[in-house]
Amino acid sequence: MSDSAVLPDAIDAALAHDAFTTAYLSHAKDVPQRLSAFLAADPANPRGPAARAILLTTLARVELVGPARLAAEEASTLLAAGSFSLADSAFVDAARHAALGLWREAIGALERAIRFDPSDTLSVKMAHGLRFMLGDAPGMLRSIDASLARLPLDHAHLGFLMGCKAFALEETGRYAEAERVGLRAIELRPDDAWGLHAISHVHEMTGRIEQGIALIESHDVTVRASNNFGGHLFWHLALFRLERGEVGEALTLYDREIRREKTDDFRDIANAASLLMRIDLMGYATGDRWEELADKAEARIDDRSLLFADLHYALALMGAGRTAKARRLAQSMSTLAPRPLAQEPAWHAAGIAMGRGLEAFIAGDMGKAFSALSSLKRPAQSIGGSHAQRDILEQITIEAGLRAGADGAVRQRLMDRLAARGGHNLFAESKLARLAQKTRPGLGVMSLVAALAHGRDPAGHHA
Repeated sequence: MSDSAVLPDAIDAALAHDAFTTAYLSHAKDVPQRLSAFLAADPANPRGPAARAILLTTLARVELVGPARLAAEEASTLLAAGSFSLADSAFVDAARHAALGLWREAIGALERAIRFDPSDTLSVKMAHGLRFMLGDAPGMLRSIDASLARLPLDHAHLGFLMGCKAFALEETGRYAEAERVGLRAIELRPDDAWGLHAISHVHEMTGRIEQGIALIESHDVTVRASNNFGGHLFWHLALFRLERGEVGEALTLYDREIRREKTDDFRDIANAASLLMRIDLMGYATGDRWEELADKAEARIDDRSLLFADLHYALALMGAGRTAKARRLAQSMSTLAPRPLAQEPAWHAAGIAMGRGLEAFIAGDMGKAFSALSSLKRPAQSIGGSHAQRDILEQITIEAGLRAGADGAVRQRLMDRLAARGGHNLFAESKLARLAQKTRPGLGVMSLVAALAHGRDPAGHHA
């Protein structure tokens, strides 16, 4: 066969692969369509079904385990039937491991693929995503640094990878550096929703509310061009609004953006449940919004595919007052390991205590709840998600402590929280005021605010 007959098809396949990769890196709406186009353009390439297997795995749904394994098997068959590179072979290995629930082994295979082909940005992003699901922030940073060191400086996806680095820096507490790298990322790639999200996390964790609002609102095009990840960016905006005391604005964002589409994707449920629970813990009504979330959570009680998802399903059931179902899920979390083998270390480190704490909270045993949950500040990272997402667990822990009368321990947690956020945090301020009212019932609101503004607990305790 002549080169002229082969070349156009090869170019079409390469373009389809690049279009899929770019869509995946940018969290574009058309990722499924781009993957389908790649599969159609290059049906003999094992990378197509391998990518599908990894994507299905990261959706963390029990009914997708079978399809993920079938896709991985198809990739293996195609690999054996053709002549492919070592990088391709490693990518297929990653798919096999991921579909079997061996996520760390999948990460190792993806990073092997990157060493064989430093321009393989799809593998970089997929490894980053799996590490994120494992709560491995130091690993995210090591991995992305190694990838950036080998990536050609003129690569079109450099900005996307810098966005990954920005997020890894933020999750390891290096906020100033994270912001600097994130701003460079979105300068290089204005469509880098992940880089934009990394900067939003910096603003959230450092209490820079006005800058957080301005950042997201000034990048509305990027947010709205995203797939359901755009809902997560609107979640960040809602948190900033909530921090300003704008509960109505936060609920409007919930209705119009965060739950505009009533999906049962665990990431969408997490956005919704954690926002409503924050509002509940502040003492505001959320109407009947819990009900549709709880309906979806009930269908996932026995799923047990991801501890991070389990937490938010439990919140949805708690919020809707479905106490028996919520306790059933919490008990399952504390007594049964999750399905993917990769989650077992996280279950031992945090899942058991988290389940026990939530079960006690639901039952009204606040002393037991606080005892179990207060041990989780650092181990909780292993359940995956970000510091900002896991913060709802910290807020529930503090609420349990307040109800249990563990005033000293709660006060210290709140003062630490306030200090980390530049001296201003509505949740911490309101709970410290609640503590102060217990100690000095006649203290007025203005006195409470003045005391907090000077960095001290108005009950007389100092940070």
